[in-house]
Order: sequence, then structure tokens, then C-alpha cells
Amino acid sequence: MRFLSPEPLWKMASVLSLSLALVAPASAEPAIPEGGGTVRVLLVGDSWSEFMWFDGSLRNVFAANGRPDIVEEGGETAISGSTAAEWSQPAMLQLIADELAAHPTIDTVQLTLGGNDFLAGQPGGGWWTGISAAGEEALFDQIVADATTVVDFILAQDPELEIVISLYDYTNFVESLSGILGFLCNPTWDDLGEPTPLEINAAGGRLQDRVDTLIASRQRLFGVRHYGLMQFVYGFPDDGIPPGQLLPPGDLNRPSPIEAMRLGADCFHLSADGNEVLAQNLWDQYYDRRFNGALFGDGFESGTTAAWSASLP
Repeated sequence: MRFLSPEPLWKMASVLSLSLALVAPASAEPAIPEGGGTVRVLLVGDSWSEFMWFDGSLRNVFAANGRPDIVEEGGETAISGSTAAEWSQPAMLQLIADELAAHPTIDTVQLTLGGNDFLAGQPGGGWWTGISAAGEEALFDQIVADATTVVDFILAQDPELEIVISLYDYTNFVESLSGILGFLCNPTWDDLGEPTPLEINAAGGRLQDRVDTLIASRQRLFGVRHYGLMQFVYGFPDDGIPPGQLLPPGDLNRPSPIEAMRLGADCFHLSADGNEVLAQNLWDQYYDRRFNGALFGDGFESGTTAAWSASLP
């Protein structure tokens, strides 16, 4: 059951970007390969989950790190445009319960939510540049409260389940505004109060900090931060900043590089290559421990991230 109520323009952006990706010419094999593997990860959340599912990002990275026997599932629970507020409701929670029941080998849920609540802008009750400190606090309180409802519901399903919260990297409301998706990015940017990269990056970081307080409050709940990862991997060569120079969290005065974004034009979503970098960061900081018993890693200091850029455009 994949449904959402009629959506305003800011939520349709992710749906259209995914649709364009589906019909874009492919230069490689299908992203979701046929074959075996035990389903151990359930992707739950918004378009960042759905694009990772569509791209096969996790299974590609699992295989590259010696675990081709592990695959993920997200066909019913990775939903573009979905919000934390929607996921906290009984019907959406039941989607999660149904998928866990349908795939009893799942022991890990990767959760990505809150971005659409944030990006709703002033008209949708989200964040915007004119929001007061009290208004931002109330918005973030609600997002965390909704996320807490989802987390507690999932953890209650099975005492062996773990959750990893994987949120976002920086947006790009710079080059995207004049690109092929500008007709979607510009209205959203307007609804957000036309933020500078510093304004929206800093606000996103504050929301991440709030979610981190939730992560610290629960057993079997973990988190991986991605802010600045695309800047690190892609750099800004035209500005004399090569890949690997800007260590995360990077330069808050800059967006994510447009080369890392979907179709080279999206203001929200990463390309397939970008999603694979995200998945590798998840492996280094969480999944290696989960599946191999390794100690928690730090993908920003282990040296592995420096190699990622070599295989990327």
C-alpha cells in the first residue's frame, strides 16, 4: 500500500525527481539486481530512503565490503515525500509492522525522516529564514516527538531489532535554481525564505543535533551523520578545492556540489554515486559493526573516504 494524500509542490519535487531518474537513460546494469541474499535491512522513510532503494546503494556497498549475502528491502516503506508526522500515524506504522512480519530475517531498520517536515517552509509549517527561535524549537520538538513515536514502535516489535538513523547532507539551492529542476527548486526556496547556504546548512545541523539527543536516549538506536560528505568527496575544483580537502562537516557557506545531486540539477537528492558514498559511510560507521562485529569506525578518518572520490565523476 503506497499512498499519500494530495501533495503541495515542495513534496512533489522528490516524486518528480525519482520519476525522471526512472526514465533517464541507464549506463549500467539495473540498480536492483536479481539474485539471492538474506533480507536483513528494512529501509523506512522519505525520498532519501527511496532513492537508496531504487539505486541499490546498500546491497552494492555490502557486496563491495565482502557481504553479498545481505540485502535490503524498501519496496513498501521507502516513500518519497513522506514526513515524520505521517510516519507517526497508525496506518504508516502498520506498514512497518507488516514488512517486518513479511521478512522475519530483518534485524535492522534504517530510518530517514524529518527532511520533508523541515522543508515545508513557511506555508507548510516548516522551517524558514524568518522563523523565530521559539518557532524553530517547537518545529524541531515536533519532528523529534514524531520520530520518537516511530523509533519506539519499531523497537517494540522485536528485542533483537536495531535502528540506525541516517539523515541528510547539505541541499543545493544555488546552481539548482537555474537548472532543469529550477521550476521546482525555486518555489521551495521561496517558501524557505530564500536561505543562503549558511542559513539552511546551519539549521539542518541544529535539527541533526536534536535528533542525536533522541539517539543517545535509546538502547539499540544508532545514528550516522553525513553533513559535509559530498563536499569532501567531490570538492569544488573550479574554486581550487580538490576532492578530499574539505573534511566534514565541510564549509557551511557552501551547498553540496551540484555534481553530487540527482540529474546534476536536484536541490534535495543525491545522485546514484552520491548515495553509494552515503551507503559506504553507513558501512564504515555502523554496518561493519552490525554484521561483522567490528568496532565502530569513523568513515571521515579511516582513510576510506579519500578513495571514494577516485571512482566518482
